[in-house]
Parts: sequence; structure tokens; C-alpha cells
Amino acid sequence: FCRNTMWSQNIFIIFLIIRRISSCQIINQIAFCQSQSLNWVPYLPSNVVAVDLSLNYIMEVNDTSFLHLELLQNLDLGMQKTQFLRIKKNAFRNLSNLVFLHLGSNRNLVLDPDAFVGLFNLKRLNLIYNGLSASILEDEYLRPLVSLEVIYLNSNVIERVQPNLFFRNLTNLKEVVLKLNKIKTICENDLLGFRGKFFSLFDLSSNHLEHMNAIDFDWKTCGNPFKNVSLEVLDLSLNSLNADRTRLLFRALGGTIIHHVILSQNIMGRSFGYNKNKDPNNETFEGLKNSSVRSLKLSRNFIFSLEPFVFAPFKELKEITLSVNKINQIKKDAFSGLQNLKSLNLSNNLIGEVFSYTFEGLHSVTEIDLSNNHIGVIQHNSFTGLFSLQTLNLRGNAIKNLHEFAPIPKLENVLLGDNKIQSSYGLSTFAQNSIFVDLSENRLRDLGVFYDLMNFPNVQFILLRHNKLSDCASNSVVPKENNLLYLDLEDNMLQLIWEKNICLDMFDNLNKLNRLRLNQNFLQFLPEAIFKGLITLNSLDLSLNLLTHLPNNVFPESLKVLNLSGNILGSPNPDLFSSLSLIDLGRNPYVCDCNLKEYLLWISQTNVTFFSHVEDMVCYFPNELLGVRLLDLNTESCVEEDQRLILKLRLSAFISSVTIIILIMMSTITFIHFRGLCFVIYKKIITSVQGSPSVAFRDSYKYDAYLCFSSSDFKWVKTALLKRLDAQFSEKNLFRFCLEVRDFIPGEDRITNIRNAIWCSKKTVCIVTKEFLKDGWCIEAFNMAQTRLFTELQDVLIMVVVGGLPQFKLMKCDPIRTFIKSRHCLHWPEDFQDIDWFYEKLAQNILKEEKSKKQTDVLLQNIGVQS
Repeated sequence: FCRNTMWSQNIFIIFLIIRRISSCQIINQIAFCQSQSLNWVPYLPSNVVAVDLSLNYIMEVNDTSFLHLELLQNLDLGMQKTQFLRIKKNAFRNLSNLVFLHLGSNRNLVLDPDAFVGLFNLKRLNLIYNGLSASILEDEYLRPLVSLEVIYLNSNVIERVQPNLFFRNLTNLKEVVLKLNKIKTICENDLLGFRGKFFSLFDLSSNHLEHMNAIDFDWKTCGNPFKNVSLEVLDLSLNSLNADRTRLLFRALGGTIIHHVILSQNIMGRSFGYNKNKDPNNETFEGLKNSSVRSLKLSRNFIFSLEPFVFAPFKELKEITLSVNKINQIKKDAFSGLQNLKSLNLSNNLIGEVFSYTFEGLHSVTEIDLSNNHIGVIQHNSFTGLFSLQTLNLRGNAIKNLHEFAPIPKLENVLLGDNKIQSSYGLSTFAQNSIFVDLSENRLRDLGVFYDLMNFPNVQFILLRHNKLSDCASNSVVPKENNLLYLDLEDNMLQLIWEKNICLDMFDNLNKLNRLRLNQNFLQFLPEAIFKGLITLNSLDLSLNLLTHLPNNVFPESLKVLNLSGNILGSPNPDLFSSLSLIDLGRNPYVCDCNLKEYLLWISQTNVTFFSHVEDMVCYFPNELLGVRLLDLNTESCVEEDQRLILKLRLSAFISSVTIIILIMMSTITFIHFRGLCFVIYKKIITSVQGSPSVAFRDSYKYDAYLCFSSSDFKWVKTALLKRLDAQFSEKNLFRFCLEVRDFIPGEDRITNIRNAIWCSKKTVCIVTKEFLKDGWCIEAFNMAQTRLFTELQDVLIMVVVGGLPQFKLMKCDPIRTFIKSRHCLHWPEDFQDIDWFYEKLAQNILKEEKSKKQTDVLLQNIGVQS
């Protein structure tokens, strides 16, 4: 019976142990036991290295709480939901490897004097908000912590700092945080236990130091609280220190090495419109002149004016933070003596103007922050002498013009966002070598500012967002040699520019650009090949535009990240996204018909990551599919519809082809039969538009043309040509012809008459018939006219073939053969419909003035000379 009882008890104990372990989640040797309503420390595997027991109901930790946990390095017992937490003697004696212990936020922490025995490797101890008094430092609670480096005593009730002398043995102690206690004073004899130490941080912020702020406080008796102590950072923020108390405190600290002084959120300065307190002056920081101060933080005070030589004692100072004050005036020589200063922060003040003397003497400063002030007036040659300045932050001011700045040779980062700038004129004067240029949130309207900035040889980052750029009057070209990596054009109006087909070359030479933002530009389309020059583009943002269609091959092959959310892409083409690794196509009104089939297939199979979840993409049209998820659509019905559509297209193509062929044939037949009527109608239209043709000014010629023909053909010539063209036969006719029967001089030699007729006429028209070829005088006249043609190199000879003469008969005559080898001749039409066209062509040839091409095929003839 006894054996059975013992066996049952053992099983019960094992069950309790398993139950207690199961309340913790153990991952990679870390036990997560927080918020498990535990009343005691659970049994844990011996290999755990970190345990989180916060937010439980543990009231006591004793020497049996952490058995077999020799490997434990981090322990969190903070924020127990009990009235108190008692740490008993030797509670951590088995945790020799513990380096971090968190006991913070236990409002009533009860420590046994030997509570920390065994923690000789502990480096960081958190005792925040434990209700501890000064005894935690004065008594020997912390003596066993010989390796302690950092102790957090924030938010307790410590009224004095008088560490026990054993602290001299804690040689590794570097950080003491006493923030938010009730320390009233700290004097020379208080910190005897800290003598000879170097603290990387000594935080006394939010203590108010009531006694030390009293008017009758005896500073001489108090002495130097940090005598023989060196400090990397001394934080005195939120201690109600004004300029006078600060002067007295730093006088007492004279000679103490303090590299970084923090005096934020005190009551230093007279503020705007008040005179109760004083602004710091040239005596305020005099006591720190031998303290090797490297940085001074005076943010969130009430300083109104920076007085002359106020920072002169800080010969080694490299950084000043004066942000969030009430600074409105910077007196001359305010920064005198700061020859080593590197960073100056004047952001969030009330500065309204910058004078040429404002930053005198800051030859080594590399960064000036003037953001979020009220600067609207900049005196000519302001910022003179800033030879080392690399970053100038003027965001959030009221600057309109940039031409008053003095040259700043090493300026790399110019931040001018959120001002009232309307033009980049003057920017190149002081920022020519800049790498980062921010002109966002201004009043720029002309895209020419982009071309101006691209002429900066070193520029890599350009921000022009929120400017409403809507015009482009620049004739400049982006240099082929440029280093631009990032371009932000968000929230402008590029649509108004590109729809005018101007500045479409703005991206052509940006062969190093990595990221481009074009979101919120009202873009309705992307111009063809707009991104052709962006061969290294990795990220493109086109979100929140009005795009309905994307041209083929519009995106460069290098593109990996694309944002098209918030557009009007009803059926995106997935072929455009082949190079991408990340895409956002959310908030587009998808049209769920069969045109979306390829896109649906792509989103279900692609390896591209979607920034907006595919599950959230829904149909907008048609109405019966409104709100349906794209993933729930079935595309099988689209196959049959595609087949029906192909049949319809084939039938439509066949009918269209047959109809076009018939129309062409009918049009050809109709034109052939009614070409004469068509020509008449055409001539009437031309005449009504251009007016009646008139003969060119003919003072240099007696006749428009010499009409050469055989006398046997006179009757035909009279009927066919003279009555329709010669002015003496009708006043409606245009031309004055020279005729042998009418205009040759009787009794004159015939050769002479022919020569005179040819040379006194603008052109010679030969009517070649069978009789013409038989008539020797006609042939002689043709030969003479051709001689004039070769002499003047003008088309002065017109040949008209009548009577259907075959080619071989014309070629028998040498002069005619020479002519027709290189020129066209007119033929009298056999069909009556073509007569009007013939008259028009003949009239054009008579009227036109055209140089003859030099002949290269004229046969050379031997010329004999009679003796």
C-alpha cells in the first residue's frame, strides 16, 4: 500500500512539473512565459539561456526558484501584477552566468541585503519604477555585482545620491540612469563612491534639483559634485534650470571633463514677448571652457536671442542643437569662437531673416539645419565663408528667391522643400556641386527646372514632388554624362506637358537612374518609348494616375518594382510585366470579360510578388459581376466564345475582302468609261479654288510658242489646236502662237523666218505626223529647236505625235530619235474623252519653266572646215 501511495505522489509531482512547463513556450532555448498567470517560477529545461516571466503574479523569488539553470543569461521579472515582489536571500545564487536582470515596474520591490549574491557576471540591472529610495545606493545591496556596467534607477523615489564606497570596486560601471527621481541636490561630498570613474552616461534629467535652484543656495559650500569624475554624457534635461542657475552650476563644475552636455527642456531664455528670464550670454557657459565639451544640446528651451560670444568658451565644440526654441534674433558674433563646429541645428524656431554676418566664423561647419522657421528674407551674400558646408537644410520656410546666396563650394545636400520658390534662378550660384537637391512642395510650374538641375555635374538625387509642374518652355537637353540615381516627380501635372508633345526627351539620357516616381500626375497615357533611355531603372511608381492603357514594350527590361495601383486599367497586359519581381495592381476597376483571360491566367501562375493582395482584386464591370474576386472567375466559357469570335472574324474578313475587290473593279471600270467627265469636274473644282490660269509675264518673248507643222496638216491643226488654244481665234484662249502662214515675214529667207520664230517664242511645239516626217523644212525646224534646247539647257521643245505613228518610223529620223531617247513626247489621244486632259498637259508644258538636264548621250559629229 505504501509503495502504491509513493508511486501516486511521484506521478502527481511529475504531472505538476509538466503542467508548469507547458505554460511556457520555448523557442531556440528562450522561454516565453509572460502573461501566463503564474504564481511562482515554473520548472524549466536546464538548457534555456533567456526567460521572460513578466506580467505574471509571482510574489516571491527564493533560492529554489532557479535550480539547474546555470546557462541562463537573460531574466525578465518585470511588471508583476502583485502588491509587491520579494527577492529573498541567495535568490539568484545559481545564475552565475546571468548578464541581464530586469526587475523594473514592480511598484514595491522588497530586496534582501543578500538578494544579488552570486551574480558576479551581471552587466545590466533594470530597477525602473520599483519605489526604491536612496538606500539602494547607500547600502550594500549591489556589492556582489562586481561586473556591473549599467544600472537603471529611473522613476524611483531617490532624494539624494550618496553611493557607498564599495562602488569604487565596480570598475566596469559606465552608465548610471537616475531620471525621474526626486533628487534635490548633488554636491561634492555626495559622490565620493564615484571618484576616479569615467561614466559614458550620467542621467540626472527630470529631477528638478529644487535646493540647487533656490536663490540662497550656497554653491561655494556645495562645491563640484563631479570632482575627479569624467563624463562622456551628462543629461540635465527637465531640471528647471534658467540661464543664471546654469551659469552657477557650470562654474561649480569647472574643470570637469564632460564631452556631451544635454540641457533640453529647461526654462532657459526669455521666450517671445517675455522678459522674466534671461537668454544665455557670454558668461553662461564660461565655467565649461576647460571641460572639453564636444556637443551641447539646448533644444526645447525658450531662447529668443543668441547673444554675441555666447558660445565662445566652447573651443572644442563640434555640435550644437538649438531646435525648438523661440530664437528670432542671431546677433553678430553669436557663433564666434566655434572654429571646430561641425553641426548646427536651429530648426523649429522663429528666425525670419538671414544676414550676411549671421554665420560668420563657422569655417569648419559641415551641416546647418534651419528647417521649419519663418525665413523669407535673405540678405545679399548670406552664408558667406562657409567653406566646409556640405548640408544646408532650409525646409519649411518662406523663401521665394535664391539669387541672394553666396557661393558655397562644397555644398552637397541642399534641402529647400516646403518654401515658396517659383524659379530655380540663382540655385547654380551656390549649389552647383550638389549631390542631393530637394525642391519639393514649392510653387514651381515650369519643368525647365529639371533640365537646369541636370546641368549640375554631380547631382544624384532630385526631389520635385508637390509642385504642380504643368509647362515646359525649356529648349535644353539632358547631358548624356550625368549621375542621376533618384528622381521624384510625385503630385505634378505631367499630363498637361506630354499631351502637347513637348519635353518627351526628359528621360532619354538618364542611363543611371535607379528609381523614378511619377505617381499623382493625372497621366492618361504614356508616350511611346518615353522610358527608352532608362536602361538601369529598377523601381517605377505610376500609382494614382488615370492610365487606361499601357503601350507595348513601354517598360525597360531592367525594371523590377512597379506600382500601378489606383489607375483605370480594366484589362492589363501581363506581357508587360515579364521582368518584374514586385508589382502593385490594386485599386484598378477590372472589366471582367474574356479580354481579362490572359491576365487571370498570369496572376494564378506568376512568381511575381503582389504588394496588394490578389484576393482583394475584384470586378467593377459588368454590373452582374460587381465585387466578385478575380480568383473566383471561370474562364472556360471564353474558349467557346473565342472560337465563335474567330469564325465571325473570318466571315467578316472574307466579306470585306470580296467587297473591297468588287469596289476596286467597279471604280476602275467606271473611271475608264467616264474619265473625261471626271477630268472636267476636277478642272472645275481646281478653277473654283485657285482661279482661272493666266499666262506668265511674257515681256522677253514675242510668242508663247512657235507651232511647227506640215502645211498639209493645216486644216487639222486649225480645228484641233488653234481654235482651242490660240488667242487670235478666240478671246477665251490663253496663248499667242507663231504660225508660218500668218506670222512669217513675206520675202524673208525661210530659214531666217524659222530661226526668228524659234528664238522669239518661249517654246516650240512640233506637230509630228506622216507629212511632217516627209517635209524637209519641218525636220530642219525641229533640228534648230533642238539646237536651242542644247544651248540654253531649257525645255523649249515640245513634241506632239499625231496619227498613231509607230515607234520605228519616228526612230528613222535622227533629230527625233535623239529627242525621244531622253524626253517624253505628247500623243494626240485616240479616245475623245482624253482630249481635255491632252489640252491641259500641253498648256502645262508651254507654261512651265524647267531647266533641261545636261545630256550625256549626244552623238559627236565631225565638223569639216572648207578651205
